[in-house]
Amino acid sequence: MRLLLVGLSRFARRRVLPAASALEGIEIVDVASAHGGAVDNLPKLGRRHTDWRAALEGTEPALVYVSTVNSTHAEVVRHALRRGHHVVVDKPAFLTLDTAEELVALARSQSRVLAEATNYAFHPVFSPDLAKDITQAVAVFTPPVPPEDFRHDRSSGGGAFLDTGPYFASLGRVLWGLEPDDVHVIVGDRTADGLELAYSVLAGYPGGRTVVGQFGFTTHYRNALQLLGPGVAIDVPRPFSAPPDLAVDLRIEVDGQRRTRSVRPADSMELFLAAVLDAVHAGSREFDAALLSDARTRDRAVRAAER
Repeated sequence: MRLLLVGLSRFARRRVLPAASALEGIEIVDVASAHGGAVDNLPKLGRRHTDWRAALEGTEPALVYVSTVNSTHAEVVRHALRRGHHVVVDKPAFLTLDTAEELVALARSQSRVLAEATNYAFHPVFSPDLAKDITQAVAVFTPPVPPEDFRHDRSSGGGAFLDTGPYFASLGRVLWGLEPDDVHVIVGDRTADGLELAYSVLAGYPGGRTVVGQFGFTTHYRNALQLLGPGVAIDVPRPFSAPPDLAVDLRIEVDGQRRTRSVRPADSMELFLAAVLDAVHAGSREFDAALLSDARTRDRAVRAAER
């Protein structure tokens, strides 16, 4: 299958292009970017475009990966689906729950896959048995985002709820297959016009499970997850961005006995894109539920902060 990358973000260059190049199911990688960028040495490089609309219209139905500024995701995805393409979109997929529901419905009507790139969940560290005895999750994710980045700009779809919200929103789903039934949020730092740059969250899930989190991009970098349950504690390093070439060492304590379990190196983006290709070939709608669930949870957090 041909992959058309729309937008040449740092994340796309660092994670998407290497993963696409490694996948046997992707034969050619076309790039559409008005700002250019050095990809001349990319394996499988096909056509270069400066206009994403012309690229979508001039490409036979393919897999499109959207890695543009957040505020433009909906426009690009809508156009791609109407042109008959399958679509993957960087998180946050869309700015509002209404838009997520609209575009999932459009994808269904076109019999096309639409997936949000919550790729961390595809790393083998998040195996089905990870949260078997876990009732509480404590997450800290504070990636550094410089002030000149679009994530500090409201009109570009910036803000901590959009940038880091997908990690909080997906965590309960990834661990337990659940959405929260109670969400409380305290906003920390804001820009001069009130755009949130950091927040703390407490979410309750069915069965007495909870997620506590600190997210944002105005403090020192931390990327950690601690899982707790009766007699058990698990520390997960780099849970949301495990490097593809490094093993993840889980620190586990059960009834006072400590041990380390090493999880093999894996490229979560490559595994995610492979799952998308499988869904394309099988005609599966498996990614709809995850996209909509995370959009609902993030919407609850935004409304909780407003209260």
